[in-house]
Amino acid sequence: MKIIKNFCGGPGGGFFKKSPLAAGGIVVFFLFLFINCSSNRDTGLDAAGVAANNRGVGLMGQFKFEAARQVFEKLGRKYPGNLDIRTNLAIAIFNRQKEGDERTALSILSRVLEQDPAHIQARYCSGLLELYQGRPAKALEYFQAVMKADPEDAEVLYFIGKTLLQLERYEEALDFFKRSVSLDPYIRSAYYGMIMALRQLGKIDDAYTMMEEFQSLQKNPRARLVEFKYTKMGRKAEVLAIDQANVEPVKKPAGPLFNAVKTIVVNEGTRWHHRQNGTLTSSSVTICDIDGNNHPDIFIPGAITLPNGIGNALFRGNPGDGTYTLDSRHPLSGVIGVNAALWGDINNDGFVDVYLCRRGPNQLWYQEAGGKWQDMTGDTGTANGDLDTVDGALFDADHDGDLDIFLINANSPNELLNNNRDGTFRPLAADYGLKGNGTPSRSIVITDLDADRDADVIVINQRPPHEVYINQRLWKYHSAKGFETFISADVIAAVAGDVDTDGLTELYTLDSQGILTRWRPNKEDTWGGVALTKMKSFCGGPGGSFFKKSPLVAEGKIKLQPRLALVDVDGDGMLDIIVSGGNGWWAASFDGTHLKPLFTFTVPGKEKTGLAAWAVINSSRGPSVLGWSPGEPPFFWPTGPGRYSFALLKLSGMKDANSTWRSNASGIGTRLAIRVDSRWTVLDTFRSDSGPGQGLQPVTVGLGGAERIDFAALDWSDGVFQTELDLEAGKLHKITETQRQVSSCPVLFAWNGKIFEFVSDILGVGGIGYAVGPGQYSEPRPWENFMLPPGLLQPRNGRLILKLTEPMEEAAYLDAVRLKAYDLPPGWSMTLDERMGISEPFPSGLLRFYRNILIPVEAINDRNEDVTAAVSKRDLKAAPPGELDRRFIGRLQQDHILTVTFPRALDSFPGQAVLVADGWVEYPYSQTNFAAWQAGADYRAPSIEVRQPDGQWVKVLEQFGYPAGMPRQMSVPLPPLPKGVRQIRISTNQEIYWDRLAVVFAETCPEVERHELMLELAQLEQVGFPQRIDRAQRLPDYDYEKRKPFWDTHFLEGFYTRFGSIEELVEAKDNAVAIFAAGEGVHLEFREPPKPRMEGWTRVFVLETDGWCKDMDLYTSTGETVEPVPYIGKRSARVHRLHKLYNTRYLSGKQ
Repeated sequence: MKIIKNFCGGPGGGFFKKSPLAAGGIVVFFLFLFINCSSNRDTGLDAAGVAANNRGVGLMGQFKFEAARQVFEKLGRKYPGNLDIRTNLAIAIFNRQKEGDERTALSILSRVLEQDPAHIQARYCSGLLELYQGRPAKALEYFQAVMKADPEDAEVLYFIGKTLLQLERYEEALDFFKRSVSLDPYIRSAYYGMIMALRQLGKIDDAYTMMEEFQSLQKNPRARLVEFKYTKMGRKAEVLAIDQANVEPVKKPAGPLFNAVKTIVVNEGTRWHHRQNGTLTSSSVTICDIDGNNHPDIFIPGAITLPNGIGNALFRGNPGDGTYTLDSRHPLSGVIGVNAALWGDINNDGFVDVYLCRRGPNQLWYQEAGGKWQDMTGDTGTANGDLDTVDGALFDADHDGDLDIFLINANSPNELLNNNRDGTFRPLAADYGLKGNGTPSRSIVITDLDADRDADVIVINQRPPHEVYINQRLWKYHSAKGFETFISADVIAAVAGDVDTDGLTELYTLDSQGILTRWRPNKEDTWGGVALTKMKSFCGGPGGSFFKKSPLVAEGKIKLQPRLALVDVDGDGMLDIIVSGGNGWWAASFDGTHLKPLFTFTVPGKEKTGLAAWAVINSSRGPSVLGWSPGEPPFFWPTGPGRYSFALLKLSGMKDANSTWRSNASGIGTRLAIRVDSRWTVLDTFRSDSGPGQGLQPVTVGLGGAERIDFAALDWSDGVFQTELDLEAGKLHKITETQRQVSSCPVLFAWNGKIFEFVSDILGVGGIGYAVGPGQYSEPRPWENFMLPPGLLQPRNGRLILKLTEPMEEAAYLDAVRLKAYDLPPGWSMTLDERMGISEPFPSGLLRFYRNILIPVEAINDRNEDVTAAVSKRDLKAAPPGELDRRFIGRLQQDHILTVTFPRALDSFPGQAVLVADGWVEYPYSQTNFAAWQAGADYRAPSIEVRQPDGQWVKVLEQFGYPAGMPRQMSVPLPPLPKGVRQIRISTNQEIYWDRLAVVFAETCPEVERHELMLELAQLEQVGFPQRIDRAQRLPDYDYEKRKPFWDTHFLEGFYTRFGSIEELVEAKDNAVAIFAAGEGVHLEFREPPKPRMEGWTRVFVLETDGWCKDMDLYTSTGETVEPVPYIGKRSARVHRLHKLYNTRYLSGKQ
């Protein structure tokens, strides 16, 4: 395979090579849009032709390149004179990336240009192909012609810069990268191109400055890479939808945003509590679908008078007609002294629970099947003393998959109750610096302030200073720097959101004078506030250009706690703000530092009582507003006709009540970047208003007149990234976290004579920073030997080919690879002393030869089930491990015990008895281990007991280890055993799937012939993501032939190895490592050895690897960065030289 060494660049760059770009299904569907990628030439296509071409365009958008090629090829025969169809065909072919596809595509494009030299798309694609095949001078001619025709195309300017960089014309390259950024400041690849050009020009300080700008775009959802992947090469490299008419922007429907206010009808005789003046500050309304019927319910604490005191108004949403019924007999209605309610599935059982913040001991109520409720306060230890808790938050503070409870107290230090996931909670605030500064507190804001994927905490006190805590994970927090102005500000209400969709949170606060302020960090991460001005129309005057800096809230004649909410009111896809105070509320959209009025309402006759509490109710028609004033039933403003359409997204980290999970079942803490046409909306599922109280509702998304959400990119609270596509307007979409494996270790494929077949994973034993407890990390073993299945590896053109790929969210550090062949005489077999070693004896990786093997004649598990057939044959059908502990991935509810009987005693043959086991394991993640630690739940690796002749069982190996990942064979030598032993007992509470068990007898085999095969080729490729298939019993499988160009992954930030030849890095164990990321892999070719010299001999291949891997789990040590690069002992000057030469490709952010 020819390797073309070009610019060793970063995102979108790097050693171009003839490796597959992509194949397979869809991950992220960037709407290629018929509008923007369309031809208006006189094409001669009839309706059927247009429809067929549209189908091809759609297939390309799903990355089904071969299917699209067939469509365009058929159309090309029917319409031979249509150049756009022929160009579409060329684009489909070169994205398919089979042998010779680049030449075929160039040939097609050349014929197009012969007929129409001005065909700009054919020129652009020709330039890409020439650049891809290592002919930058020829590519430059094409790109310059495209630029002349379209000088405003940022992508073509970027590729001209990239081409000039390869031609070592660095000053010119820098200029074109700058021009590209001036047209599109979100092309991250152009910033990286400037970095590389500046480095070549010796302008190192300027390069570092540009690196800061490049990194600042990492969290911005608008930022993108330009690279050799379909939908990422520029619009001109995407297939055309032919004869599609331009679509005019959709006008907002006429009419008001909200219809006339209505009062909720209640039962006669309901006595509404009328609070005294001055007691309104703790009024609260929360919205939650309590009974799971997809209709919101309403909870208003302290709103009705009951025989036993002041109770709560609970309104149940009625399916079908949008009305509500007061349920005064509900057990939650009778709890007195409630300030606010916090709703969420606290015990992750699939039912919504509630924590009641009270004047007095708080209460935690769990919901059970059938709508039954139970007060669990005493059992869980969550009363928080006899205090006045005025607000709080449910969120996964430690990112271990459950909901913790932060409590805001008006008369005592605040508290964080950590969910131990064993039915109890523990207070953490005093020990971890969260109890406050002694000032009575008012409210709480949970958000990610520093864009590091965890939940930070802001406490608004009744008077400054306020408190801002940055989450450092592992229950550690520190007071935030750069918030000095904020914490000393006059703040009575606060809310967080990303209104400007730059990927960074802003804060919006209201002070006691009614001034609304927006807070954002500057480049030095110092937070400053800017007062937002309003149009005069808020004061009753004409709208227009007159803005006023007067207070935005009229306080009225009583003290009242105003409330803020960030929500898209009119459905244009942009967050608006709702503000209440005095005797009404209003909504406005943002325009820089100005506010444009959308809706204003004054509660008639309420100048002295005010609007005590309100909440937004999300629906498929967008938000309505529910308000309450003391002494009367609530009233609401229904959605009006003057708004665009919406979609509702209901998120959950749990598929069903019996499954394991990684994120909390309520989906709280998930961040969403939503794409509709060319517009982004950035949301999260933390509280979107200033409280008090926390509801639980689907997220509402305005579509601006579009029919659907193109895609929604979700960052779950456990750090998993997931994308959902084509979500229709006007519907409720239930989205559960994909319970997929996001980290493991590199995955191995082998050429079997026809295809690259999945084998297993490797180097999982070399995991760096794998957390086993708070601040405790396992010691990586930086090598693993793997025996390939017999008969799998077949030669191609005299070479044996393996691919070591990284399909998961991690980085691999490959130091060395060796392939060895062993020829065994008839009657002999071999295994390796390999396993994930937990206790002695630790694995050596050495060969173990044997002639004699004992297969079980009986195997009975702990449930008294006969599983003999399951463990007697290596067929990927394992013994069932038992009921899973759904709280923790990879853990069982009780020990899986296998009592195995062999046909003869384990001392019947010469040699050392060795237990050989084929199987696989479901690994827990670092987060899982932390969660299990705090619950006091351990993971116990397999141990072995033997039954002595007197019938007594004695343990001979304590937690010896297990198969180190996906399907593989492991072995462990058995110690000297009592004579006559025929039965062993293997016990573990890990989710291990035992496929075949056997005892063999290791002996010396002097006749074995050994071959160490020469490494002929090693190259780093961008291979994409082979399709994963999850079979029964969590058996993983991969289809290399079906690869996706993208997947929902992040990159560890740092420098990776450039694409191309890497033999120098992997041919010897020397600390010089090839570093590769998700979607990449190492292609290895070894010289085929001579055939076994004698008939009947068996050949076994062993792949020996040295290296490490590191995932991005939130609890993995240094899991955000490639650095520190691991090594053993000391690194030589040669290693530093090789790393400087090869590891030049910078990656960060998301795919």
